[in-house]
Amino acid sequence: MEKLFNSYPEKTLKGYPKDKTVYEDFADGSFYLFLEKHTFFLDVPHYHDSLEVLYVIKGRTTVHVNGASHDLSEGEMFICNSQMVHFYENYEEDKLALIAVLSAKYLRTFRDVYKNVNFPAVLRNKEANAEIYKILDKWFNLKRRNVLIDCSYSNLFLDKIVELYGLIPFGQEDENNILAINFINYVNENYNKDITLESTAKHFGYSKEYFSKKFKQTVDKNFLAFVNSIRVQKAMEMLENPNNRLTFLEVCLACGFNNTTSLYRHLKKAEFTLPSSKNKE
Repeated sequence: MEKLFNSYPEKTLKGYPKDKTVYEDFADGSFYLFLEKHTFFLDVPHYHDSLEVLYVIKGRTTVHVNGASHDLSEGEMFICNSQMVHFYENYEEDKLALIAVLSAKYLRTFRDVYKNVNFPAVLRNKEANAEIYKILDKWFNLKRRNVLIDCSYSNLFLDKIVELYGLIPFGQEDENNILAINFINYVNENYNKDITLESTAKHFGYSKEYFSKKFKQTVDKNFLAFVNSIRVQKAMEMLENPNNRLTFLEVCLACGFNNTTSLYRHLKKAEFTLPSSKNKE
């Protein structure tokens, strides 16, 4: 039973899972629960069916969700509802947040009681948030955990949000979020090819100018920056794999980079230390 709790898969350099850069299917497993304190917040646009919560204990961040940006500081909280594309900015080293990801199983009672509603996304009342955090922190520090205990704490946590903030009605399916999911899935499937702004715009039936504007509006990153973020994540994954027999140049080309200089530059920006077995080509 223990594997159900705090069970993020094998981790990357900064504490987030390998090979899950867009749709985090592991987060939608039965009774999946991630509840940990982290100093790094996932900065690649991603989505899942699960509910995600980030409470800023120290420092600050900016969350990008559904094409909008929200600055968060100490004592503020973000709730990401199901299927919303989101990512975070990492501004400084001296920061810490409690992050919770709850699969749909933990929301079953809530969904049975409350129909056609969602949680507000940005919670800025710090006094109210302190009450919510007390439940999360007590839950985080439990020495004994199982599914029944976790279900009890998840319901206490959700009820406190409802008590202090209320709920918001479901709107119609958001066109921008659907577009964002389509865009990032296409990039994730084709990052290793020679995809360009122009070719991708053509694939979706848009002009280059319109697609560039629409991509930035929905994903909240420019097209090339997002493509490179996927490519460098894949490169780090391959370079960290002890069973990988590819040279650095071969890794570079397999991930869609045209030259090793470009990949080195992105790895340096990501503070990635190249394994000693990989020499510059």
